[in-house]
Amino acid sequence: MNSKYAPLFESFTFPSGVQVKNRIVLAPMTNFSSNPDGTVTDAEVKYYARRSGGVGMVVTACTYVTANGKGFQGEFGGDRDEFIPSLQQLASGIKEQGAKAVLQIFHGGRQCPPELVPNKEVVSASAVPAEGGGKPVPKELTDQEIEAIIHDFGQTTRRAIEAGYDGVEIHGANGYLIQQFFSPHSNRREDRWGGNIEKRLTFPLSVVDEVKKVVAEHAEGPFIIGYRFSPEEPETPGITMADTFVLIDALLEKKLDYLHVSLQDF
Repeated sequence: MNSKYAPLFESFTFPSGVQVKNRIVLAPMTNFSSNPDGTVTDAEVKYYARRSGGVGMVVTACTYVTANGKGFQGEFGGDRDEFIPSLQQLASGIKEQGAKAVLQIFHGGRQCPPELVPNKEVVSASAVPAEGGGKPVPKELTDQEIEAIIHDFGQTTRRAIEAGYDGVEIHGANGYLIQQFFSPHSNRREDRWGGNIEKRLTFPLSVVDEVKKVVAEHAEGPFIIGYRFSPEEPETPGITMADTFVLIDALLEKKLDYLHVSLQDF
């Protein structure tokens, strides 16, 4: 092996105290393989198990934290306690191969297909559709509904703990709900959840705080918390690198275990 790659195969300890056997991570990749009822399939568990033997950590495809957050067909659910056995099945399949298992938690917001959410009611920070033909106009979330979704991110984190995961990754990237609150394109609010960049950070940071609170209350040992973000948007107005530096500075204050950058074109 070329010596310059040797550090990839050294163990690493996250700030939380979780140690991985090497620095190679299987990224969260959507596989569209879950059952229609939101439970994982045997094929899905085998898919992860086959890829978990060599890496230090596996981040799962995203799981929705509320019923109105399901973003695509074949996504597995984490919004109810009935899903804990399903979540546990996936965590065990990964951990039995020697990798740490991290559950990516998610809400699709205005990107959700109407046919997958209750009453076909798509929601977002504001009633602004995504760009492109035929995109639904989302319902602007009320203050109470926003607080409920923040709570749901925490409850799905609790389920991850009970199901045996080693951590969660907060999905704040790829144009989904958390990013929709940070983006000046999708967030046109003028209340505490929107307006200037500091107010547009309120929802993402509130989710982080809720997840951290739940981990402190329920995890019996070290538990990883990561955050995924996309640094730019093609829309005008949209997230710029200058905005992202503000986001990163705010996330650094939260003392998370890692940040995950995700963007196809930049």
